Amino acid sequence: MKPKFEAMKSVYSYFFPEVRKLIHFDNGFPDRLYLTKTKAKDKIIEFSVSGQFTPELELPVNRYGAIDLDEIHEPIIDRMVKAYKNIVPQLGSFKYRYPTSGSSEGIFHILAELRAKGCKRIFTLKGEYEGYKEYAKIFDIETIELSYADLQDAPTGCVIFISNPSAVDGSIIGSGYINDLCETKQVVLDLAYAGLNWPSYKFEVSHKNIIAVVMSMSKPYGVFRFRMGGLAFSRFNMESLYANKWFKDVPRLLTALKIVETIPPGSLYEKYQTIQSRIIDKLREDFSIPINQSDVILLGWIGGYEAKKLTKSQKTWLAEYRRGDGYRFCLTPYFEKMEG
Repeated sequence: MKPKFEAMKSVYSYFFPEVRKLIHFDNGFPDRLYLTKTKAKDKIIEFSVSGQFTPELELPVNRYGAIDLDEIHEPIIDRMVKAYKNIVPQLGSFKYRYPTSGSSEGIFHILAELRAKGCKRIFTLKGEYEGYKEYAKIFDIETIELSYADLQDAPTGCVIFISNPSAVDGSIIGSGYINDLCETKQVVLDLAYAGLNWPSYKFEVSHKNIIAVVMSMSKPYGVFRFRMGGLAFSRFNMESLYANKWFKDVPRLLTALKIVETIPPGSLYEKYQTIQSRIIDKLREDFSIPINQSDVILLGWIGGYEAKKLTKSQKTWLAEYRRGDGYRFCLTPYFEKMEG
């Protein structure tokens, strides 16, 4: 009996076993951490919160000597930036930074700010993350989808939303290509998949025309259902995100920091890349399709050239996986099966 093809169309990340051990880290925090008069030098707080990090996390203090929960995201973001330094070295160069529930929240607010400044259209690659277009519709912003080559000829000064590694097929887009775009255009860089690729690759974000960067832990750590650890960085003030100074999930931010410092970004790649390779080999064998390993360990893909060689029958049953000129597959169900 032929096995069932279980790859997913949408990308739901694998809830990595290593992360599961840390996801309820915040359960150990005392309730008085969240009281307005709790002193920053409270020994129980220092032991149960600050002391669980190495080096100890320095909690911000307000003028009354109490823990400043309004500003607690600042030392956390400082430490998050440091944790990501090996793969995104220039994150610290952005003047404005905000905690978010994930990259999608950052994208929404960036589009809101762009529309307020008069932006009426954005550009993306064919097969890109659908959220750009769907959120843009809310603000009556048109989304133009172009090929890699045609995107370079997009109008001077326009705004391009681009994910790296790419949501199209999980491939890393070289910094040279992105910097070329930045010479005449503005780029919003979505690093939601960063950390699921080999850890030696460094994503460059220093060009002044990379106007904003969004990041997420949902995919690299599999915490999609927990809405934690998202960050938005920008070269302009995003007033609509200012309220996140107050309205943020402090326990989840602390847990996010614990995760990235315990399991550095990119460190899961070496182990799970070998499992990805076995999954891809099995899919090639069982379904006779020319599926390739993506740079992102959760994905497989069929390129445009190979897609042309598929039979009519193969194109029919693979239709839902179409992205741009090729096909993209989320392998999470296979990771879960192999764990079992």
